[in-house]
Amino acid sequence: MFINREKECEFLRRKISSGKPELLVIYGRRRVGKTYLLQHCVENALFFTADLSGSFHVMNRFFNEVKDILNLPRSITISSWDEFFGFLNMVFDTRKDLNVVIFDEFQYIPMRDESFLTILQRWWDEKFSKRNVKFILCGSYIGMTEKIALSHNSPIYGRRTGQYKVLPLDFFDSVKFLNFKSKEDYVKAYSITDGIPLYLMEFSGYDDFYTALHEKILSPGEYLVEEGKFLTLEEFKKDPSNYYSILLAIAQGKTTPNEIANVSGVDHKSIGVYLSKLVDLGLVTKEHPFSLYKKPKRKPYYSIADEYLRFYFKYIYPNKELIYRELKRKLAERIKLTLDQHVSFTFEKIARQFFVRKERVERIGRWWGEGQEIDIVAIKDKTLYIAECKWSKKKVDNRTLNKLKSKVPYLLKDLKVNDLTIVYYLFSKSGFEDIKESDDLKLVSLDELF
Repeated sequence: MFINREKECEFLRRKISSGKPELLVIYGRRRVGKTYLLQHCVENALFFTADLSGSFHVMNRFFNEVKDILNLPRSITISSWDEFFGFLNMVFDTRKDLNVVIFDEFQYIPMRDESFLTILQRWWDEKFSKRNVKFILCGSYIGMTEKIALSHNSPIYGRRTGQYKVLPLDFFDSVKFLNFKSKEDYVKAYSITDGIPLYLMEFSGYDDFYTALHEKILSPGEYLVEEGKFLTLEEFKKDPSNYYSILLAIAQGKTTPNEIANVSGVDHKSIGVYLSKLVDLGLVTKEHPFSLYKKPKRKPYYSIADEYLRFYFKYIYPNKELIYRELKRKLAERIKLTLDQHVSFTFEKIARQFFVRKERVERIGRWWGEGQEIDIVAIKDKTLYIAECKWSKKKVDNRTLNKLKSKVPYLLKDLKVNDLTIVYYLFSKSGFEDIKESDDLKLVSLDELF
């Protein structure tokens, strides 16, 4: 399925038809659909997919594609990237209709051969930048790709003509993959799949969440059982134990460096270094309280950036032996005990996406201070939106609204504003009672979300 990738396709097609040389970097987490995007939006391209093999094997596998185009003997091999780019340049000389080259999973090449990017830079400067060719470097590991292709220290920094980070689908596009009977099940499924098309496809053949959970997450042999390990191990394979301990602590709801250090067992003096690395890699989010101007001095909260990884480190990784001993019913019962707490954070995330779509807000986030917390604060022009999200079996009434309003003076004092129009939003899993919408109060149930 190809759902809501129009902006990404438009970017690629505009660059490819630009009439000038382009060196593009396309990146995003594994399984987000980058390869599928390139295959469906880029026509008539040389498509090279790298892996963790040695340079000699990778360059000759790529060269096999080139040999067919140039009608070279199959027995010929090459021993350097200079040779490869030389033959690639010959392709551009002989095939004027073939000017797009895609290096998929390209981050693996400089991992094995540090000279690759320097050689590419030289060929780009001397040859490729002088002709109408398009190079697309596509990388899966966000932190690694940003370091080797987008940082100031990268050999190709200053040469690239564009970059695009492919993000997971939001909730409203994700539901198009699914066919559940219950609206609650769509939210629960999003708390695992997080808009990753391949994960959504795994859930697409079921009409209820728990059957999909049993068969696709809690069954030995299913790839989602080990996916979390593969997503994280590539990024910090040299020292995984401390990182895993930290991710486990954050998945348990620990949000501050002190809390995370206490639960993970990582030394307090070192915790900041580890957290910074996880933030750089895109695995953890560092969130400051909502502000209109500069970052508040209060300590930030840390959370796992990815819904699947949050679920994986909370439920799968600590209980993997139950899965392999085929005790998935026992694990499912254990998950049910705290799943609503897990999903409540997902519900907040969906509410933020709702704001972005419906109100086109300029800035959005969570706010905390002086012992108070507000789930969502957003602003657009002179309107301040303040929201509370309730993933609860109880219907929401005026008591929730009054409690939310009691926090507003603290918020306004912190934001140092008093001339904004305030609109309240209440999001409720179970609906509302004894409360009505007005110009400054909007009520959003699961039905309204759909």
